[in-house]
Amino acid sequence: MRPILLLFAVLVAVPSPAWARAAAADLFCGTYPDSPLCATGATSCTTCHVLAGPPAHNPYGAAVREARQSGADFAEDLPFALQAVQLDDSDGDGVDNLAEILGGSWPGFESSIESECGEQGNFDNPWYRVGTFDPAFAFKRVTLDFCGRSPRYEEMQAFAASSDPLGRLEGQLDLCLTSPYWAEILRELAIGVVRPVGPATDISVLGNWEWDVRLFMYVMSGDRDAADLMRANYLVVEDPPGSGLLVPIDGPRTPVEEYAQPLAAQDRFGLITTRYSLAMNVMFAPMPRTLVGHVYRELLGLDIARSEGLYSVDEADGAYDWPAPADVDGKGVWQEGCAGCHATLDPASYPWIRYNGIDLLGDTTGAMLPDRAIDIVPTTQGALWGEPVDGPAEWVEAALATDAFPRRMTSILWTWLFRRPPYSCEQDEYDALVQDFATDGRNVEGLLHRLIVTDAYGVP
Repeated sequence: MRPILLLFAVLVAVPSPAWARAAAADLFCGTYPDSPLCATGATSCTTCHVLAGPPAHNPYGAAVREARQSGADFAEDLPFALQAVQLDDSDGDGVDNLAEILGGSWPGFESSIESECGEQGNFDNPWYRVGTFDPAFAFKRVTLDFCGRSPRYEEMQAFAASSDPLGRLEGQLDLCLTSPYWAEILRELAIGVVRPVGPATDISVLGNWEWDVRLFMYVMSGDRDAADLMRANYLVVEDPPGSGLLVPIDGPRTPVEEYAQPLAAQDRFGLITTRYSLAMNVMFAPMPRTLVGHVYRELLGLDIARSEGLYSVDEADGAYDWPAPADVDGKGVWQEGCAGCHATLDPASYPWIRYNGIDLLGDTTGAMLPDRAIDIVPTTQGALWGEPVDGPAEWVEAALATDAFPRRMTSILWTWLFRRPPYSCEQDEYDALVQDFATDGRNVEGLLHRLIVTDAYGVP
């Protein structure tokens, strides 16, 4: 499985028809492998195009277009065109294109090197250690961010007197992670991922999205593997009701719970296959494209609509001049303007084809039907990022084997804390957080412990 280290489309103008070339991001990142834009999956159409998207170019994209040789092979010519303009300052902000690319910013937009990354002055600050990690500053910030309040006077006094400030800092985080405030934050984050619509009731034909929210909150707390967001075959209830205590159960215990979560344990895959997810994302469609698109976006941080994470599978076996999917449901997805996304999206959807969306007549909403859509997709064999997978379990494990999932989990928490993506000068710390999360049990609270001792968090 190739790791998801880039988003698939640096959209450089090409001869008519002017569709984006999925190979462009490979070529860009092959030319600049050390660019944080590639290492973090941040290359996008705005690398070469205006913020509104194609076909208009930003100054960098226009320069690359002009540097291309007329009639030359795209794959052979693009690296030379990129290198031809790399020492130019296309956006006129005083920094050449290469410096911006290697610094993780955008060569086509003025003033894209963040002022926040500049050196601070030598201030005589009696409260904080300006310009270096300050445990007292981080302690106050942890209390605000995770307990939802300012530290009390006695807490600050005890901290100042401590012989182990970092230990006291981590202890404060542990305390705050058990607070009602943090539980509300987890719920807020869950809402952002689940994207609920409609009432939260167990008798709704669409399903009760509270099951999804509880599962997210449970998995993202304690010493748990966040991979259960896609792996869990258990359900989560609040027991006793109103207590805030989340408890996993093997399966429904009452007829109401059976209606709310009808899948057998072996057919459950975390947030992907809840009744609510299947009802809202599969609905009446035979092909579960929206389900896969939702998982791509919310759990893997990739958006096919933005040409991110695309590895085309040519199911039409060279019938066209571009990789094209089999048109299993007669939607015309083989056409060049559609195939760019569908040659990835459709093969990624086949493993989930047996899951039913909404069936008002048969009352099988959110069910797994062994013969569903078997006439259009006989098997559950498909592909994820160009590599073969067969069935939901292989799909999930293939997704977890890349850096897309740990990067998305890190992004959710970082963006909540900072209200922004990392600055270029924070990129190394951010990448280390992603890597440690991937290799250290994918535990959210462990990630937070590492995050609060970064310079990004603790330098005033």
